[in-house]
Amino acid sequence: PTDSGTKIHTHPYMSRSPRAARTEEDAPPTDWLGELPPELHLRILEGVDDFSDCAAFSLASPRLGLLALRSGLARFKDPLFAVAMRLLLIERLHAGSFVGAPIMDTLNEATLRAYAADRRATADHFPWLARVSPARCLSSEVTGAGASRAEHWRLRRGEENGANLRRRLLQSGTVQHYEGEQG
Repeated sequence: PTDSGTKIHTHPYMSRSPRAARTEEDAPPTDWLGELPPELHLRILEGVDDFSDCAAFSLASPRLGLLALRSGLARFKDPLFAVAMRLLLIERLHAGSFVGAPIMDTLNEATLRAYAADRRATADHFPWLARVSPARCLSSEVTGAGASRAEHWRLRRGEENGANLRRRLLQSGTVQHYEGEQG
């Protein structure tokens, strides 16, 4: 009651801040998305079309990222999703390590080589790689004719082509992978 005799009704969640909650029962939910049914989660996740967004969503809510993986959503199964996760985790690690830490804006060679070695990898994703990591990404070119017509993937550092990573003969589908600086 107040001084005038009227009683004020307060909602238990509104009576104090979440930090002041004394027990698990009187604390408000922290994961509002968790209140939605899994079918709706999947509908939301189906609309996430950028690998960086998929990675950010998975880090923000690991439970939902696992749901997307287990449900077989294509973007979350693609090898580029793993590249995006690695890049985001490295950026967050560097950003959180100390104030003023530079955020890594490039992928390392080992990550790019692992992507190129994955049989599901495709040159269609090279523009995305160049966008998220302009200093180090992949390039491809097609050379030759007939049975010797081949697609070559190379590391790219800025505008310069680096080591050969793989060659795929277009007619037979045979793939060769290269190691080392010269390929």
